[in-house]
Amino acid sequence: MVILLFSKFKLLTLYALISFFISCATKPGTITSTGGINLNEMKIGFGSCLKQDKAMPIFDSIKRDNLDLFLMIGDNVYGDSEREDLKELKAAYEKQEENFRIMELDFPFEAIWDDHDYGMNDAGREYPYKVGSKELFLKFWNIPMDDIRRFREGLYFDLMYEIGNKTLQILFLDTRTFRDSLNPSDNVGAPKKERYIPNEDSSLTILGKNQWEWLGEKIIQPVDYRIIASSIQFLPIGHGWESWNNFPHEREKLINMIDNSELDQTLILSGDRHRGGIYKIKTNNNKIISEMTSSSLNASFPNKEEYGPLRVGGTYIEENYGVIIMNSTENYMSVSLKNINGETVKSFTIEN
Repeated sequence: MVILLFSKFKLLTLYALISFFISCATKPGTITSTGGINLNEMKIGFGSCLKQDKAMPIFDSIKRDNLDLFLMIGDNVYGDSEREDLKELKAAYEKQEENFRIMELDFPFEAIWDDHDYGMNDAGREYPYKVGSKELFLKFWNIPMDDIRRFREGLYFDLMYEIGNKTLQILFLDTRTFRDSLNPSDNVGAPKKERYIPNEDSSLTILGKNQWEWLGEKIIQPVDYRIIASSIQFLPIGHGWESWNNFPHEREKLINMIDNSELDQTLILSGDRHRGGIYKIKTNNNKIISEMTSSSLNASFPNKEEYGPLRVGGTYIEENYGVIIMNSTENYMSVSLKNINGETVKSFTIEN
């Protein structure tokens, strides 16, 4: 875990870190600012699904938001590889590095992977080249040599920020390395069964034993606000694409874990779906779990609306990204989904 004080001294590190920004490579927890100093507020962007061979005009809007940090929630490149040498994935990262250099992005990143930067569409623990794809991920994002992710299986990790008198915890989940095989649909294309159906076998897992133990320890830590980043959607139960609902027992396990934590409200961030949306549930103990899905940054395509019993309003299928504002003075965390022009299309606020 990295604990950081969000303070005026962050600006002093900007020029020393500029070489990292140009290569899209920042150490976990480094925070700088391109705007004015506000000791009591932090602005965090997030998004997913960034094709390296397509234009990325959305980053013009993202840069105007003067963010302190940007979270990449998966499919950060598209490099599906069936070869042991991971030729396609290597080429994808090389192209993305060039893209980021040209855009001169002036904020740090934190990242977790999804299937297309893991190495294969919808892949889980069975993917034979995951060790190699992990090394490519660590190299591209310039993960320090002493980072815990280099010494254990998977890419899950956490960060802690002190923003004024409030503590923000961010937990990044690895939904690929340990995940069991998906259950194919018995009626492909049908609503709620488009590609997969839930598997009720409680012995199957998404996170794996070690990651679950780690998460159980982290989620009981006393904090004021908590964000959980999951590359795949967590709350939705209305579709048959990849989601935590493919493994209902795993989904319920995390809901119960959140329900038994000390916070009244928890924020989930997800990507993957090439559509954005808001989802909410109230737990047995009257805790609120809110999820904002942001997808995609530059890979939108026509999509019909889908069944969404836990969704708040409709989905947004054009290019989008998210912005979180954590304000310790007024004690709130606002969460917005923005379009390619930086205009807010959906939003909600969390107070703990």
